[in-house]
Amino acid sequence: MRRSDANPGARGALRRAALGLVVLLAATGARAAASDGHALYAPCAACHGVHAEGSTSTGAPPLAGLDAAYVARQLNGFASGWRGTAAGDSMGAAMRAMAVAIRDDAARTALGRYVAGLPLRSGAWGVQGNDNGRNYWNAICSACHGANGKGNEALGAPRLTGMPVAYLQRQFAAFRSGTRGAAAGDRLGAQMRAVAGMLPDARTADDVIGYVAGLAP
Repeated sequence: MRRSDANPGARGALRRAALGLVVLLAATGARAAASDGHALYAPCAACHGVHAEGSTSTGAPPLAGLDAAYVARQLNGFASGWRGTAAGDSMGAAMRAMAVAIRDDAARTALGRYVAGLPLRSGAWGVQGNDNGRNYWNAICSACHGANGKGNEALGAPRLTGMPVAYLQRQFAAFRSGTRGAAAGDRLGAQMRAVAGMLPDARTADDVIGYVAGLAP
């Protein structure tokens, strides 16, 4: 289930967001920006939406309501290079261009807390799951992401409900191919990559993704 991650429009939007963030930090001062999640998020809205609801046109996932620590960890991953540097990960590379502009751990934490506090907005993401997807989800995925797909903060597993099917498919394909989860330092990504390899085929993977996408956010 190899799906292309190329999306020139999304990449361009993320680059514009990165430039906007650099300008914002220069204008307000890094110290002030580091404590203001709302101000830090402003450039992110170009791709992820004003309310962090995500965008099908850019391929950017919804961030609203995600665990704050997970968001901060992924920003750190992009900035430090264990995400967004693999060959073929054009969208990840564009996101990395934005993340490296946030040079302070406190700023990443503040940004994570801000989007975590935004209400999850339901969209037309869900699809009808099937028995095969439910069975594999309960047998393999629910141990970390929960039977309801809402994630587990203690395990570092994010909520998957409310995510677009296309985004989940793209990330799953990245784990399977090693575009994501193979870099040194991405311990949790490596675990997810191993779990992704436990699904027998592409159809089963799509069934699992369809099942979790159909769960209530």
